[in-house]
Amino acid sequence: MLTCKDVCESVTDHLEGSTSFMDRLSLRFHLLICKHCRRFYKQFQIAVGVSSALGNDVPEPTDEEIDRLLRKLKRRE
Repeated sequence: MLTCKDVCESVTDHLEGSTSFMDRLSLRFHLLICKHCRRFYKQFQIAVGVSSALGNDVPEPTDEEIDRLLRKLKRRE
């Protein structure tokens, strides 16, 4: 039986469809009995969905924007 740590480590592979039948079965069984992993799995699915919906529409930040963000974060410390 999978542990919660195993589920966290394998959820990406599962969502990409690169797991074996037995691994998928083990994951599904664990999700049936563990509400915390079930919640984590659903949240991960949402994050993947949002990420794929955005696609390449989100531009890469420039070096200047990254530097500005880092300075802002340092001021908060």
